[in-house]
Amino acid sequence: MRLYIVRHGQTEWNASGFAQGHSDIELDETGRTQAAAMAKALMDCRISKVYSSDLRRCVETADAFAGPLGMMVEAREDLRERTFGQLEGAHYTEIRAWFNGESRQRGLGEHEIRPDGGESLKDVWNRLAKFNRLIDRSRENVLVVTHGGTGGLLMARLMRGTVQTAKSFRLENTGITELIRRPDGYWQLLRFTDTRHLRSDETGS
Repeated sequence: MRLYIVRHGQTEWNASGFAQGHSDIELDETGRTQAAAMAKALMDCRISKVYSSDLRRCVETADAFAGPLGMMVEAREDLRERTFGQLEGAHYTEIRAWFNGESRQRGLGEHEIRPDGGESLKDVWNRLAKFNRLIDRSRENVLVVTHGGTGGLLMARLMRGTVQTAKSFRLENTGITELIRRPDGYWQLLRFTDTRHLRSDETGS
């Protein structure tokens, strides 16, 4: 069984450095081009099931692959990005400064800090537990379209890491990560956030 994890295509907020969280932002023109190139790159991978965050930027990206094949996309709330609560829509420089200040003041790790009305990284880690079990039981090739933070946390779970090691898995827009489940049940990483499909000679741009 092979698992493909893809971060959604670019949005205007991505390009400008704003935290989207649960804000339902659509792909921009670059993002749509990226999604089409990603879909072409995965076309021969014999994918039988497509899961996506239920936010538009992910559903649009997933549909770029599933639509031409007549496949359904199962949109799931548990694959959403972390919500930043009061910080939603703020620039990442502002968010990093806020988290650094809270960490120093409260003596907590960044993964434990929850903005008002938002989630901590640990909250998202726990939210992914049910989906993680679903993937572990799957016997067919699966595509998962999600977000940068959530995708990193999912990767850390699959690779038997921790919430703290999720930062090691930094996903690029429409980068393709491919894993294969070994007979012993462990996941083996075959490629990570592969963006070769975005090269100008392949996209025609």
